[in-house]
Amino acid sequence: MTPLAVDVAILLPATARSVLARLNTGCVPTPGGFRFDTTHHPHITLGQHFVDADAIDAVRADLTPLLSRHVPLEITVTGGRRGRTAQVAVVAPTSDLQHLHEQVVSVLAGHEVPGTAEAFQSDDSPARDADMRWVSRFRLDASFGHFDPHITIGIGPGPVAVPPWRFTATEVGLCRLGRFCTCRDQLTRWTL
Repeated sequence: MTPLAVDVAILLPATARSVLARLNTGCVPTPGGFRFDTTHHPHITLGQHFVDADAIDAVRADLTPLLSRHVPLEITVTGGRRGRTAQVAVVAPTSDLQHLHEQVVSVLAGHEVPGTAEAFQSDDSPARDADMRWVSRFRLDASFGHFDPHITIGIGPGPVAVPPWRFTATEVGLCRLGRFCTCRDQLTRWTL
């Protein structure tokens, strides 16, 4: 068994992505942080898990009925705040977003396996112990009643001034996780 650290995440449209990329330039660059680029995607996490690499086709098959039928989501960013180590854009919780998150986590719970640092994409800097702990405990500590929808902007003490704005989310990706639990290579993409 070879575990992969994965994120099922709402991917941002180009206009929202450009706002986040601009805000990200005020944060710590690599290696102490990251920059949004073609392999670092701003996103809203629906579920982070360790899954067996050999089970990726089964993960896709189990998620496809849910995601291919789902309608686009209206997302409202209300401002910013400092997270544990990162600056984040706060996403207003909605019942539709909460319900989709709960469904994704429930589907992936049946695919979870123990993970290691090698499960993360590491073409730049390796995953931190905090990344491993976060993914290992995501379903217990950050799901259902603990779900906190947000978009990580970057690493740094901040504060970063985040303007309020709205966008329509029309894509969800299954992505490999990297350092700081960034969404890296996209393994699958669904259109809502």
